[in-house]
Amino acid sequence: MATKRRDLGLPVWAVACVLVLLAGGLAFWVWRPGMQMPEPIPEEEPGWRAGPEDIEAFSDSVAFQATRVLAGLGVPPDVIGVARLPENRGSSMRWEVKSEVPGGLPLAVCNLALTRLARRLGGDVLEGRENLKGTQLSLRIGLGEKGTDMVTLRMNSKLERRTGRIAIILDDFGYQNRELIAAFCALEQRVTLSIFPNEKHTVWTAQTAAAQGHGVMVHLPMEPLDYPARDPGPGAIFTDYSAERIQEITRHALQKVPDARGVNNHMGSRLTAHREATQAVLQEVARQGFFFVDSWTSPRSIAFAQAQEMGIPSARNALFLDRREETEAVILALYRLASVARQEGTVVGIGHAKRNTLAALQQVLPELAAEGFEFIQAESAVR
Repeated sequence: MATKRRDLGLPVWAVACVLVLLAGGLAFWVWRPGMQMPEPIPEEEPGWRAGPEDIEAFSDSVAFQATRVLAGLGVPPDVIGVARLPENRGSSMRWEVKSEVPGGLPLAVCNLALTRLARRLGGDVLEGRENLKGTQLSLRIGLGEKGTDMVTLRMNSKLERRTGRIAIILDDFGYQNRELIAAFCALEQRVTLSIFPNEKHTVWTAQTAAAQGHGVMVHLPMEPLDYPARDPGPGAIFTDYSAERIQEITRHALQKVPDARGVNNHMGSRLTAHREATQAVLQEVARQGFFFVDSWTSPRSIAFAQAQEMGIPSARNALFLDRREETEAVILALYRLASVARQEGTVVGIGHAKRNTLAALQQVLPELAAEGFEFIQAESAVR
């Protein structure tokens, strides 16, 4: 207990397979049958869904988000175009999205991802056609029976699929058995272990991770909103501590983890929303020459913005990988993180020292590395 006492199926889209032969040498078009996807498409978080009267809002949302979906699949943004369709009486069609698709990205994967987008927004793909050569896909998306958007994708074998740089921070290290810690350190791809400063295996974990070429950070306990229901543990920092006491705790924590170059918060949903307390932490972080990663345990956190204001090399967590602890859920989260990396270039994600997380990393990281993703230490992701 902290010493503080006051504060308190993916459904795979399958369509009817109809082969239409047009006389006179005209082109052949077919509904593409459902097929096993060569890679998982991560689920998106639920959001706004259009009602029957939301034709324009639905169409605009599809057009805007389709570009993000394609970019998240590795399509370079500069080959994605969106054009307003001419208004025609009786037609609800508003936007056309046209894009080339890299040769390494199957059109079936794009098909599934765009179908999920349409359904997530409350609509569906009303018609889908792919030519016999498998080099062009056309989708008519709509709400109810009314078509609103057209998406046309053309395969370009010379176009490279975009990847990105991924920094994975693994939290809560220091008290696990050495076998589990060693298994994380044996990962071939670079990760960063964030280690509690006051645990039995703190020093050994830091030294082992550094020897294997991984990054090392200090996992600094901070006050959560629901303390004492959730306890951040020994050495935690609380919002009503004086600046001097906060800086002393921070300084001692940073000194206890060998080879550490950076720090991120453990819990801290209350503290990272408190400007004075966060500033006291960051002043000591800057004094020690460390970088800072905001774990972003609360959308109210100001820690990353404050670190940027203070000129501290910093970054913010984009995704917790194992909020759902099942291995399959972590695998999907890793693909979601890769999707963000395709769009943003560099991304930070956070997992934890759990066996299911390890199993997911062991499976997915080599696949993503073979695809061209670069795995970097957290220190290389800060700005």
